[in-house]
Amino acid sequence: MTNGSSGGEHLVMERRFGVRGMMARHERDWMEFVAALMAEPLTEFPAQRIALRLGETFDGLGCSFNDIAPGRAPTIELYPLRENLSGYRDQIEEWSIERAAEEHPLLRFYIGTGLRVPIRTHDVPATYSDPRVCGEWTALARSCHCQDQMALPLRLQPGVHRAFVLGRGEPFTDAELDLGRVLWRVLTGLDRQVSAFVRARREMGAAGHDVASAIRLTPRESAVLTLLSQGLTAGAIGRRLDIAERTVHKHLERCYSKLGVADRLSAVLRAQRLGLFGAVS
Repeated sequence: MTNGSSGGEHLVMERRFGVRGMMARHERDWMEFVAALMAEPLTEFPAQRIALRLGETFDGLGCSFNDIAPGRAPTIELYPLRENLSGYRDQIEEWSIERAAEEHPLLRFYIGTGLRVPIRTHDVPATYSDPRVCGEWTALARSCHCQDQMALPLRLQPGVHRAFVLGRGEPFTDAELDLGRVLWRVLTGLDRQVSAFVRARREMGAAGHDVASAIRLTPRESAVLTLLSQGLTAGAIGRRLDIAERTVHKHLERCYSKLGVADRLSAVLRAQRLGLFGAVS
């Protein structure tokens, strides 16, 4: 009995550490992936590349990127683009746009609670997954073998829902949810930073972008410098970009060096004279 029990415990421990090791490898791979993305002069959020990578990491049948905000048409992109989901792809995309806010348990949970956290469909409280309301979603998800889903919400404000949603037939494990939480934080930061880069690029214009390239300002340094010119402190810039304040200071030091100045005021004035952004007021 004792030997058999020990053998069983050993097998459980071996499997547990095997899963942890695999998740740790996924986490390292994602850090490298996101670092590579940040090194690019991104002009828009790389939703497709991220969705495909999420699908590979979690062995998902499909991964959607949902971007819903007031004043513009909702974006519901489902990846891989060639995945037909057992012939239900068109129906799912149409349903997602027209009825998801009222009937999808994940979206009902987010709207009802105001929480912005990764969650699996089988963890959604009954209040938000009532079969009388979500029955059609359940049947449709089961038909395309995506009955278990996990959401990684990037933004959630009134009327705004920006998230990746993974779907597959097998339940997402606790270890996968833990990994999802790690990736959620990283992707939320990436989303904020890309948005800041895009705004900085737009404010600089073509001439400012040429100047930034000439003095070798990276996209992140350009974003930090633009926010600095708007009067934000290092702490406020860090919160806007979702990076540590000490990281902001490192970027500023490199900006000062490339601009040939020693302080923030001189950096802003020098950048304005070079045409990086608006003229001195």
